[in-house]
Amino acid sequence: MATPLSVIILTKNEQAFIRRCILSVAWADEVLVVDSLSTDDTQQIARSLGATCRELPWLGYASQRNKAASLAVNDWVMFLDADEIVTPELAESIQQLLTTTLDPADGYYVDRRGDFLGVLLPNFQRQLKRMQCVRIFNRTLGGYDPGMLVHEEATVPGRRLPVSGVLLHWRGYVMDEYVIVFNRYATMEAQVLRDQGKRAGMFYLTVQPILRFAWLYIWKQNWRCGTRGLIHALLKAYAEFIRYAKLWEMEHAERMINPPDEVYRQPRTDLANVCQETNV
Repeated sequence: MATPLSVIILTKNEQAFIRRCILSVAWADEVLVVDSLSTDDTQQIARSLGATCRELPWLGYASQRNKAASLAVNDWVMFLDADEIVTPELAESIQQLLTTTLDPADGYYVDRRGDFLGVLLPNFQRQLKRMQCVRIFNRTLGGYDPGMLVHEEATVPGRRLPVSGVLLHWRGYVMDEYVIVFNRYATMEAQVLRDQGKRAGMFYLTVQPILRFAWLYIWKQNWRCGTRGLIHALLKAYAEFIRYAKLWEMEHAERMINPPDEVYRQPRTDLANVCQETNV
């Protein structure tokens, strides 16, 4: 008998993507949508497709996932983002995996690949980083570290094992949206770096973005993707720069709403004094 699996999808205003995500895991024993108070039709669409919907105010990335796992019917869970799609090959591999004897200490990672301006990119991550993309685990032993502000990863006490097949992360962003997303994540990443005691020295502001570009464009062969590959590598280099620029800002430049006196001295606003000076 196969081990039952709950697929958990975190959402907020994902009506454009939730249908295809749920349909790609219709074979699961439970599809649980944990929604952060959407104002669109996300919940209605999910329920129409047979998913269970639970509302939960946003607790932070890791905490939201841990709470969602506690709401699932089954101990073995798989986490998906609403803009992800389980391919038929991955679905078949997961279903076959569930027919075997599973060690609750183990976790299973997937080959997650994203789109960029209309094409599917290869997985450019190092093998160690790929192994950290654990999406299937037993909630009684695995979970997420609440201390991780961003880029949260599931941790398991046992082995990290691969599941064959591709997990598609297809959002269809245009350039305006990429810049907004990179900027938002850079703020959180800078906070994490500051909490870790990192400093934004000249190396990280100048050399690190160049190394990031070279690693992606040359070593990881973004050049094979033509102009898209060049733009992708440059955007990633920009993201590397902006996170350290924000870290430097946190360390050295407090926000100033008004100019200092040496730049612009505010005019006096004492009306009584103004009138007295006028009558002299």
